[in-house]
Amino acid sequence: MVLHALSAPCALAQSGAGSATELVVAPVTITPTKPLTPTHVKGLVWTDVLAKATACVRGVRLVWNNRMATVTTQSAAFWRYLDLTEPHTDWNRESEIRIGERYVAFHADGHAGDRRALAGYLARADEDGWIHPAGMRMLELWRAELALLGVRDPGLAEDRPLAASVGATLAALAERGLLVDHRCFGGPVYLDGTRWGLPLRLLIGEDGLPNYLVPILRELIPMIRPGRSFLLPHDHELTADYLLVERVLAAFGADVARLALGRVPVEGVVRSSRFGGWSGTTLADLSAELAAPDQHDGAAYRLGMRLYFTGTLPRHSAQSFRMPLLRRCVERAGRLLEQEPGAEHRGASREDLQTTLARWHNRRGYVDPYWLTTSLLGRHPLPFTSEIRAIYT
Repeated sequence: MVLHALSAPCALAQSGAGSATELVVAPVTITPTKPLTPTHVKGLVWTDVLAKATACVRGVRLVWNNRMATVTTQSAAFWRYLDLTEPHTDWNRESEIRIGERYVAFHADGHAGDRRALAGYLARADEDGWIHPAGMRMLELWRAELALLGVRDPGLAEDRPLAASVGATLAALAERGLLVDHRCFGGPVYLDGTRWGLPLRLLIGEDGLPNYLVPILRELIPMIRPGRSFLLPHDHELTADYLLVERVLAAFGADVARLALGRVPVEGVVRSSRFGGWSGTTLADLSAELAAPDQHDGAAYRLGMRLYFTGTLPRHSAQSFRMPLLRRCVERAGRLLEQEPGAEHRGASREDLQTTLARWHNRRGYVDPYWLTTSLLGRHPLPFTSEIRAIYT
């Protein structure tokens, strides 16, 4: 089951008011159709540090279900395109770059196709957990890269049904007056957030195909229960949709917060991965250059990536990806790993860390990765103890 309870990596005693509740961290999933770009890496590293640090002071569960990304027209349309254009390709031999290039070509061609033909793809993905061989290959490559990065596999190789059916979810939304449903007239279904001053949002089109919000709501609404709060990390560009998701979950009784993260520009340009422009900056590219045996050991790479993506790139940073700066962060990480805390910190390191985590444990219920990381890098840095290492490597 891909609902991972995280144990506290720093082995601190959990105490205080926050210990009575559990934080469910449910990041927006990534469709397995392209390489992991700097924007994806930022989201993954922020979530990883946040979850590990917060688990030191309260219970944390990380939610990831592949079907939240595969039961979408975005994935289904691409996979149908591959079946039409390359029915005999052995995808097990393809690199993530080559698959990503097909994804870019698919969008560049404006290949809409017959949307009704996507229903079969979506049904297989929803009912059987089916993933196209190109998608399975991408997940395999992602798993290897995340293992090298030290990011816990959220469940890329696992499969389970979404927690609720489409029908049950729509019925629950309708009971709370949150739907405008025109299906009886052959029309679409909208999520109605007008009570909060938000516009209608398409959930299901006239063709019966669901929007990507449908599997998200199917997974999260059944998880709502007393003593559990939710954090929704997402791209800043998805804020309008996730503001609506936040309000809908709250209408079901959930305590919800969002964490909007700005995308990372490449050469000054912010673009969706569907338009390319990520050559030389994918996670595989970064690990090939920075995690090579003749450069740095694995721990320095893992720590350096976190110093860069959480410490030099704040939540809404507009700073372009800078390979020289990332390289310096990895070099600094190597120096940090060589340090031993002074005698004055050895006995108090756990208390110091707990004090620091409590300081950055904000009102939204999580330890802020940016403030925690910068506390390691200031003029009077937090000692880099074994507890801190457990969070960052």
